[in-house]
Amino acid sequence: MSVMCMRNWFSAFSLCFASSAFAQEDLTPYSKFNSPLINESSGIVKSRTYENVYWTHNDSGDEARLFPVNRSGELLKPEWMRDEFKGIAIGNAVNIDWEELAIDNHGNLYIGAFGNNGNARRDLGVYLLREPYRQASSAARALKLIPFEYPDQKAFPPEKKNFDCEAFFWANGKLYFLTKHRSDTRTKLYRLDSEESEKVNTLTYLSSYETRDWVTAADATIDGSKIAVLTTEGAWIFQKPNDSDNYLAGKALYKPFKARQCEAICWDDDQTLIITNEQQDLFELKESEFQEVL
Repeated sequence: MSVMCMRNWFSAFSLCFASSAFAQEDLTPYSKFNSPLINESSGIVKSRTYENVYWTHNDSGDEARLFPVNRSGELLKPEWMRDEFKGIAIGNAVNIDWEELAIDNHGNLYIGAFGNNGNARRDLGVYLLREPYRQASSAARALKLIPFEYPDQKAFPPEKKNFDCEAFFWANGKLYFLTKHRSDTRTKLYRLDSEESEKVNTLTYLSSYETRDWVTAADATIDGSKIAVLTTEGAWIFQKPNDSDNYLAGKALYKPFKARQCEAICWDDDQTLIITNEQQDLFELKESEFQEVL
């Protein structure tokens, strides 16, 4: 048994037999989105350019648009706009199961157009766009669409449906993806090493981990030193190992909780997380509330 396999087995063992240490609790929201337009928040990131601006979007079925909000969940309408504000439309994009947002340190946003419940999609991709200045316009355009594929998916759909994805993040100059499995409660970590728009980019597989539940969102700190991973029953924090970018091999912290259907997570600062659910609630968690998984 490999070191990584042993670590994952002991992690699962530890969680199973330490139920008192990992008791699930009900979270209390600190606020709610104030607009009925934001009715299924499926991704959230904090702006690294503008103060007190956060970006979110709805799940599949909505228009191709983003919503700028503040930390309290209030929709930020441009001051000059007299008409009803319906978010910032991404004119050259299509919302086919958008699942997640990511942000880098260079003023770019990434929209994860890769929801794949049936594991049969061949048009997985990521939209890259400059972060809009929310006061300037109610529309924006993507710079490009980055198509990608999994190196280990050979059938569409495969027998084991382990190629859905609702979580990705930017760190170390790269995009990383975490899968949502239908056949088990593991997740696989992949890295995008090329961002060509004229070809399908094959992801690089890094590792897998037993997260106990389906993974629904992720985010990295600004310095890339750790990531937060949201699941249907709680959240994880992984610290980046010193010698690699295989985050799932780093120190792991866990906190189980109940907060209805949570789909989005982001770092507010390097010790605080914001989580949203599809019922318009916003929650805050501190890293100090997590416990290490040995």
